[in-house]
Amino acid sequence: MNFLSFQQTFGDVPVISVSEMEKYFPGFDRNNLSRWQDKGYLEKIRNGFYRLQKQPVDQDVLFLMAGKIYAPSYVSLESALSYYGLIPEGVFTITSISTLKTMTFETPIGRFAYRNVKKALFFGVRLERSGNYAYKIANPVKALLDLLYLRTDIRDKNQLEGLRLNLPALKAYLEEYPLEPYLDRFDSKPLREKVSVLQKMLISC
Repeated sequence: MNFLSFQQTFGDVPVISVSEMEKYFPGFDRNNLSRWQDKGYLEKIRNGFYRLQKQPVDQDVLFLMAGKIYAPSYVSLESALSYYGLIPEGVFTITSISTLKTMTFETPIGRFAYRNVKKALFFGVRLERSGNYAYKIANPVKALLDLLYLRTDIRDKNQLEGLRLNLPALKAYLEEYPLEPYLDRFDSKPLREKVSVLQKMLISC
């Protein structure tokens, strides 16, 4: 096969797995991957996953990649909080939650970090569409609870204030995503204590 046929098939695909290549092109010669990388046609993201070198990369593409190169997972933590405008900083690492082991991938287009949680905490996820594709991302409240649950260094008001949360925006999101059902599912006393402090901050903001 030639690269033109490959490009016509996968031209709009953000990240392509080798298994997909072999599905669409039975007998696919994996030596093509090295040749096409040398020519600047393909870029390796991690073992088994590639992207077309000329395809533009934006936040949606990075979020789509995050969910595909390490699955099951969903975008959460700082990346989701930044996406919803709940923290002011831009985020340079795409942070996700997974039921697989904690892992980080350094790639040519960015850093992808995954934190492990038990299967019972793999909830509170919504699908965001991007063109012909969709990625999984925590809703605003679940993203915050994921962060507070995993960040054992955050314990008191000063440390919560250090997150520089957009409290008015959080108040609005809490009307759609109430805390209590989520806290019941986490079943974590330390998390409830942190949320109690946060609720007092919300009252006074």
